[in-house]
Amino acid sequence: MEVVAAEKSDLDSFFIYLGNQLSENGNGKNPLFQPISRNQKDVPDSTKDKFVQGFSHQLGEVGWRKLWLVKDRCGSIKGHIDLRHHEDTSCCHRVLLGMGVDATCRKQGLGQKLIGTVVEYCQQQSGIDWLDLCVLSANTPAKNLYLKAGFDIVGEFKDQYRIDGQSVSETAMTKLVKN
Repeated sequence: MEVVAAEKSDLDSFFIYLGNQLSENGNGKNPLFQPISRNQKDVPDSTKDKFVQGFSHQLGEVGWRKLWLVKDRCGSIKGHIDLRHHEDTSCCHRVLLGMGVDATCRKQGLGQKLIGTVVEYCQQQSGIDWLDLCVLSANTPAKNLYLKAGFDIVGEFKDQYRIDGQSVSETAMTKLVKN
């Protein structure tokens, strides 16, 4: 499996992959990893639009987004990681990270490989100093992955969401990519 920079032509397959990810959100032995109802199985059009529009913007422009995919030998998507801007233009030296790995491919080092790809990309960009993310606090496997990759916990938003009638907290994490 290899990590590749996504092309706009990958988006239809990527949205199918994301839909499959949503079917695992908080179901069975999987922790809740998206702040949405366990019953929501479709990728919202607003999310799709943000990815599509992200290809139209350059790094540093409002709306920019960069996406990498893990593809197997057959070209099937098995994981992803994306970067996007903070809404506040005074935070342009920081980027937000999102990622996921297909349930069948977890515990194989793909998460670390994806994070390594993004860290290397950020180190090559003169305007990016920090990687930020938020993870649902009960998602211990994801938090452990980020800690292992050198992210620091900077706080927790208690009762950040109310999902399916339950209080869900969110942990904020960050990583300095430039010294």
